[in-house]
This record gives sequence, structure tokens and C-alpha cells, in this order.
Amino acid sequence: MAAAVRRLREQKGWTQEEAAHRCGMTTRLYQRVEGEEANLTFTSLARVCEGFEVDVVRLFKPLKRRA
Repeated sequence: MAAAVRRLREQKGWTQEEAAHRCGMTTRLYQRVEGEEANLTFTSLARVCEGFEVDVVRLFKPLKRRA
């Protein structure tokens, strides 16, 4: 999930600080999400989805591997 969140942020051209603000969390917590250091609560997961305006399924969808 960390890779999906990072990819979404990069696609939007946001800094981690901006993404954290849009997700309603501290920058440090957001950094922990991207760094796979945080065990997200349902509330934090919902905030990430709301901040990026995506369905939770998109965060858990496997990455397509390039051949």
C-alpha cells in the first residue's frame, strides 16, 4: 500500500507535506505511511482515500509489472 500512496502523490505532483495536509494527518504520520512504518487504522486509511479522492480498492490493487 505504501507504494500505491507514494505513486498517487507523485502523480499529483504533491510534496509529502501537501499530501499530509490534504489527508488530514501530520507530515510525520504521512511519511510513516509511505515508508511502510505505520499500521494504519481504519480512520487513517479513510483519510488517505479522502485526501487523494480514491476508492480504497485502488490502494490495495497490485501493481502491474512491466515485461
